[in-house]
Amino acid sequence: MLRILAVVAAIFVCGQAFAQEPAPPTLDEFLSDLDFWSPELSPSGRYMSGVRRVDGQDFLVMLDLDDPAPTLDATNLGDFYIRWADWISDDRLLIALTGYVDLRSGRTISREQLRDWNEDSRIVPQAFSRLVSVERETGEMTGMFQEAGLLTRNFYLSSVTDMLPDDPDHILMPARLRGDLDLFKVNVIDGTVERIAIGTRNTYAWYTDRNGEPAFRLNVNSRGTVIYVYAREDRENGSIKWRKIRTLRLKSRQNDDAALEFQVLYPGPTESTYYVSARPDDEDKAGIYLFDFEQNAIIETVRTHEKVDIEDGFFNTETRELMGVFYFDDRLVIEMDDPQVQKHLDALNTYFGNEANVIPLDASEDGKRWLLKAVGPREPGSYHIYDLDTAAATKLSNQHQRLVGKTFGATDVVTYTARDGLELHGYLTRPPMAEGAPPPPLVVMPHGGPEMRDMVTFDQDVQILVARGYQVFQPNFRGSSGFGKAFADRGRRQWGRAMQTDVEDGFDHLVAEGLAEADRACILGYSYGGYAAMAAATLTPEKYQCVIAAAGISDLHAFLRRERREEGGTSEAYTYWVAHIGHPRQDKEAINAVSPVEHAANVSRPLLILHGRNDDVVAYEQAERMDKALRKAGKSFRLVTLEDSDHSYMSEEDELTYYTEILSFLETHLPAN
Repeated sequence: MLRILAVVAAIFVCGQAFAQEPAPPTLDEFLSDLDFWSPELSPSGRYMSGVRRVDGQDFLVMLDLDDPAPTLDATNLGDFYIRWADWISDDRLLIALTGYVDLRSGRTISREQLRDWNEDSRIVPQAFSRLVSVERETGEMTGMFQEAGLLTRNFYLSSVTDMLPDDPDHILMPARLRGDLDLFKVNVIDGTVERIAIGTRNTYAWYTDRNGEPAFRLNVNSRGTVIYVYAREDRENGSIKWRKIRTLRLKSRQNDDAALEFQVLYPGPTESTYYVSARPDDEDKAGIYLFDFEQNAIIETVRTHEKVDIEDGFFNTETRELMGVFYFDDRLVIEMDDPQVQKHLDALNTYFGNEANVIPLDASEDGKRWLLKAVGPREPGSYHIYDLDTAAATKLSNQHQRLVGKTFGATDVVTYTARDGLELHGYLTRPPMAEGAPPPPLVVMPHGGPEMRDMVTFDQDVQILVARGYQVFQPNFRGSSGFGKAFADRGRRQWGRAMQTDVEDGFDHLVAEGLAEADRACILGYSYGGYAAMAAATLTPEKYQCVIAAAGISDLHAFLRRERREEGGTSEAYTYWVAHIGHPRQDKEAINAVSPVEHAANVSRPLLILHGRNDDVVAYEQAERMDKALRKAGKSFRLVTLEDSDHSYMSEEDELTYYTEILSFLETHLPAN
């Protein structure tokens, strides 16, 4: 272990001085790697760990926060990438590592080999992940799952189901055995394992009760779009039966913060109970409830909100009691039961200008020392230690050092009324502007899902556009999630109709208020937003000056056919899409009326289409179908294929292509200067 003696501020660089007006970030700066991540406090709060990247190398860093002259321990793990680190006790850490192996030779691939790799290389890289424990004083490392058979059959062995706080020598981890994802008890001292529960080939996650016993098993369909929740049922003969209790749709993009219809949160006060985020049949908003998995029933309403869905809670690891909840109104809102704790949080919000979302990540066992993250439209992410006794916050580090000292756009909440009288709101993010200057060109950006939502936070896509001089409008149209079932249901069978006009009405409101100009706007969307963009190009072709559609659905009938073929005509997934889009036979003409591929001849403005070749949520054939229809209609457009990308993942090369194409297209057809 390399020991480095330094002043904390010199290692965890917090900022820099500028002699001139700060500039917005460049695209390369936006797309740069994280510099610091996964900070964690030890149980006592004395030690802090995190991961620091310096010159392309990952370092595990540890710091004694009680030492007046702190010594920073930094450990470089060579060719391994550190995904996260967490404390088991004050004396031992867990580290999740990712490496690459050559499938031909079985040898580990170095970072240099990986950087130089191309399709002509002789090596075939395969990522793998492993979990190791580290003794704090000696730095001695032990790999989990010491049995070679399990290691060779599992490329990914770094997930933890339960840290078992009452048993510091063991954790619970899932691993595949004969194809099934089973649950194992793992000794963190010597890495040996014992299987305690058996899953299936489709199992992808486990949840345990307060005693560390398996309580829920989550299975997923073959395409990763639907979750099936199974609860444990103990039989009289001592065996366990797994009973399916819920079917849920997965979020199409991982950065969505909207609550699921039913989400397992934390073990409850008794062996058979669990806190869940759910929406019972007779409730409009999702709240936190106490669920008994033996009865398969909600037995107590813990917390609800009249305006929005509650996302999650804060729990006491000793008593299993709920300490508070959080939800998104426009910004993040945290409500703690302890009034003194709430006062500290309110003061921290004031400290960060009532603009950034202040997120408690961790706390010492006595609750006196907190680890916080601040993130907002003009704060791309920073970490802080907060001392409750002194009410003092100390900045540790930034997520992206290259974004420090740069200028970002501020976000304002926009409320408006749809043409049918429905009250809506969205968010307008604008570059710094001179007093009296005309409004910048506008990019209207409807979100994906469609059952997702936007909120006031740091949004990289938005800020990349703002840095180039554009303002960005994100409408939460009907059908968005987070505002209750009734609001989401208003979007059923309103694709290309009320959902579409909600976006248009938001744009028109900005024009009427003098915040945008009618002839200086483009629409850009991803996933459902990509559909909305293509619908704009074909149903209201004169509305926007240009259109950018990424991973969008162009042919609704083809989309439904694929869902039926992949999932089955009676599946929950297919039923969901029929309910939201329409029945392919009974509603054939209505679907055709709002399917962009049927109206390609209407396109009159510049159109850019981007789509991942490996997209398994919105198949690449959707881009091909629009390509064919546009060519047949003799229309000019540009199709960009992201060769190494799916619906939620882009390779670094594709990510650069994605943003470069969008910015170049906007500069050509909607110049900001």
